[in-house]
Amino acid sequence: MRQDIATLVELQQIDHQIAKIEAQIAGGYAEIEKSGLEIAEGRAAIAQLQEKIEASEARRRELEAGVEDELARIKERQTKLMNVQTNREYQSLLKEIEDGKKNNKQREEELVLLLEQVESLRAKLTEETNVCEAKDKLLGEAQARADQQAAELNDKKGKIAKVRDEKAGEVAPTLLRKYEMLRQRRNGTAIAPVLNGVCRGCNMNIPPQLYIELQKAQQLLSCPTCNRLMFHEVEEEKV
Repeated sequence: MRQDIATLVELQQIDHQIAKIEAQIAGGYAEIEKSGLEIAEGRAAIAQLQEKIEASEARRRELEAGVEDELARIKERQTKLMNVQTNREYQSLLKEIEDGKKNNKQREEELVLLLEQVESLRAKLTEETNVCEAKDKLLGEAQARADQQAAELNDKKGKIAKVRDEKAGEVAPTLLRKYEMLRQRRNGTAIAPVLNGVCRGCNMNIPPQLYIELQKAQQLLSCPTCNRLMFHEVEEEKV
């Protein structure tokens, strides 16, 4: 039984090594994913800026056409002034001409504001585009590094996995199944040391009689609190 316990402890140490490698690989790609999300947000901002610029340009064209149309109407009314028959008609045409000039003045003021707005939007668009392109380049470099690191770590993991398979082959099938079940349910730790009557898997005291039996190492025992398999660990003497 002591050998079974020792084998399980070794197997768990190997599994912890594999889990650490997998976490390193995942951590490397997590940064890539985060950067990718930032770039996606930047591209969305660029698309919004482009939409605003397009809308502003459409409004500019609309205002410019309005100015041209209004100038044509003003010119037409100025021509009519030469042929009016009554003072009332004359005053009416004058008012229409004045209103037309007022409308064009408002259009021209809006045009000035639009041009300033478009200029500001284009500057922002250039800035955002440059930032996004720079991030894209850095992301490509980071992706290459992460892929290289992942390849190296996976190679290391493969070698450790072979050792794990050999070690797992030394464990009885029923015990291995129990170990795997506990490992999945207990955050990767299926067998825990007990030091001075305390299970290091859950940091809870185990009953005194169970602790006595555990020290005999004649059978595999489980923690009554966390259900992990247990083994007795002797406290190192302080020098």
